[in-house]
Amino acid sequence: MTPDPVRYATAWFLAPARNQPWGLALDRVVVALETRSGAHWRLGEGLYGEPLVNLGFSIASWQFEGSCTPDPSSLSIRICDVHAAAEVLSTWFLGLLPSGVASVVFNSEDGVENGYGDVDFTLPCLRGREAIVDTLGNHLRHVWVNTQAIPGTGD
Repeated sequence: MTPDPVRYATAWFLAPARNQPWGLALDRVVVALETRSGAHWRLGEGLYGEPLVNLGFSIASWQFEGSCTPDPSSLSIRICDVHAAAEVLSTWFLGLLPSGVASVVFNSEDGVENGYGDVDFTLPCLRGREAIVDTLGNHLRHVWVNTQAIPGTGD
């Protein structure tokens, strides 16, 4: 039996869409975290020495953990389900982006592992939480369709 994509937990990776730069400074990310109850963060360096902030806060029943880098711009969300990822994006992250950013590109750990690592899936920023849930759930359905190993099936 195929798992329900919106309840399945995976890691998520986001980056700017072509010609839609984020221009997101880490100090703006930290200020946004300071206003969030129970949030924590630590400034550090990424794999190639780029500045990053490791961050976390509670979203529903999940303890959101992730990291954000300004250059190259990216957000990674550690393992959570579609609803929690949509909540992080709709109530916190997308509001930090410049008003002209209409979409971002994303992938999931499942997408990368199932051969879609070089594919940019598009997430609309301006259509609300339910559109994000639909987009992320449809993404998982898409990357699972051509694989022999569907998560949770023992295949």
